[in-house]
Amino acid sequence: MSHPCVETQASGHLLAVRINRPEARNALNRETIRQLVAIFSAKYDTNSPRCVLLTGAGTEAFCAGADLSELESIPSPEDRREFFRAVANLIASITTCPIPVVAAVHGFALAGGCGLVAACDIAIAADDAIFGLPEVAIGLSPMVVLAPLRQRVSPSVLRLMALRGERISAERALHAGLVTQVVQKSQLELAIKTLCDGIISQGPQAVRATKRALRDIQGANLYEQMLDLADQSALVSIGDEAVEGIAAFREKRPPSWKAT
Repeated sequence: MSHPCVETQASGHLLAVRINRPEARNALNRETIRQLVAIFSAKYDTNSPRCVLLTGAGTEAFCAGADLSELESIPSPEDRREFFRAVANLIASITTCPIPVVAAVHGFALAGGCGLVAACDIAIAADDAIFGLPEVAIGLSPMVVLAPLRQRVSPSVLRLMALRGERISAERALHAGLVTQVVQKSQLELAIKTLCDGIISQGPQAVRATKRALRDIQGANLYEQMLDLADQSALVSIGDEAVEGIAAFREKRPPSWKAT
């Protein structure tokens, strides 16, 4: 029996959104992105929901980034451009969603998944969460997600993640500013409920106005930056280095970089 890529559940004033591709570490393919954008771009009533929770199915990952098998199946530069722009649209739909979006992060939050965490208003991580930008290891670049991450993560840590591909623990992500709180994995559900209940109990119109103000003072040009970076990412993704890097990743071998 097939399952949707994204599951939603409304409970009171809370809308829970779960990426439902645990067999692929909740990687983002085009259909998953489409469903998520539709959810975060919907015109919700001013009273409900008052908070959106974003998480991933299974125990292994929050989201491991773009689905590389699908990316490999997209041959044309224009279609690659549309894929990366879709990721930018997803991040933008979270940041412009008038309702506060809370991330509950467990396991891997890599590449685009790391960008999703940065796009959310508040993130709580389980102590097993691992964050990273592994793109350069396979000849890609984390350009699109650098835009939201630069607003959250300290520059020194972000450079290490982006240029070295280093993964960081939940505690280090807390100190770097990416997440708000770290709890034991067994306590993640309770911590999220407490946070979401606290947001829901505030004045709903005041909360929406405050989220809008926070977005405005962070800079209205984030979306334009991401679109430009998406186009650059598409060009990188069709280069020889990316072709070799993704193939090596799929074949579980070290990549063979060619001198240019």
